[in-house]
Amino acid sequence: MTKRYFDDILAEVNYFVLEERKMVKTNENNSYRRGQELLDQGMYKDAIAQFDQAINEQPDSWKALNSKGFALQKLSRYTEAVECFDKALEKNPQSVEIINNKGVTLSMRGLYKDAIEQFDIAVALDNTSLEALNGKAIALQHMYMYKEALDVLEKAMSIDEKHVQSLLSIAVTLQKLKQFDRAISFFKKVLASDKSNIKAWNGIGVTYQLMGDNNSALKCFTKILNINNREIQAWISIGFVYQKMLKFPDALKCYKKAQMINEGRYHHKLYDGLASCLTKLSEFDQAIEIYKQIFNTEEGKKKWDAQRSIKFVGKLKRKKATGTLPDLVPPSE
Repeated sequence: MTKRYFDDILAEVNYFVLEERKMVKTNENNSYRRGQELLDQGMYKDAIAQFDQAINEQPDSWKALNSKGFALQKLSRYTEAVECFDKALEKNPQSVEIINNKGVTLSMRGLYKDAIEQFDIAVALDNTSLEALNGKAIALQHMYMYKEALDVLEKAMSIDEKHVQSLLSIAVTLQKLKQFDRAISFFKKVLASDKSNIKAWNGIGVTYQLMGDNNSALKCFTKILNINNREIQAWISIGFVYQKMLKFPDALKCYKKAQMINEGRYHHKLYDGLASCLTKLSEFDQAIEIYKQIFNTEEGKKKWDAQRSIKFVGKLKRKKATGTLPDLVPPSE
């Protein structure tokens, strides 16, 4: 057999190896792309399955690891999410995006100091990272360090004075400081450039609510529904206002509407509001079941808050059984 014969065979083998590599790469891209589409649709479990396939086909895919972590975060599986972000950082340790995602997840778990550490690392890598600065400010808010949060947000505004998230974060911080008029003015700055900004309308509504003006709050939340009548947060916010107004059956209808729109998927604010409302209506068994779902889903502070609520509602249930339960809802005048 001639040398040319062997060269032809080797060339053919190399061709098939290259084609196989291309196929693996294409499959990985397809799995990752499909995962991103599912992520955008809120189908987090299905998205994770696609990202797992992408990671299996290409273990060095930091993008798939990062996206899987984000999907896990949305499912409140914070520990697993952080593990994904750490693996992604092993592949790409300089990624500000991954570091910010890890910081946000730690913050959602209630580990605010650890979250701030991550955001500081991100800012050290990119001092123009508005996501890191806003993430740090939100963590500081949760630690009741509102003035420190404003200092961080001033840095963000010096980078981009029209940055929407920074304006919203400043408004929320002022809201926490009970500077309600100033808070509303910052929410309105967002609306000046985007009249349909749902977060801004929700922020103004919450501010009115804190001021004790429930009717103005309801107008703002209703405005959101005029923009998008499937906006879950608006239904939850209206339900919460109705609870404040002691209109618990109306509040329950709003929570049920949000539940229907969300197609039964877990949503912490919705479940928390629904369980609270059911408690006020003396529907203790239903309330306990929902608090149990929160306990089984969440980690950190939210988990333990749910555990305390289960015990509290259990006590109310026992008092009802013995006829010693006081009226949970004051009688209407």
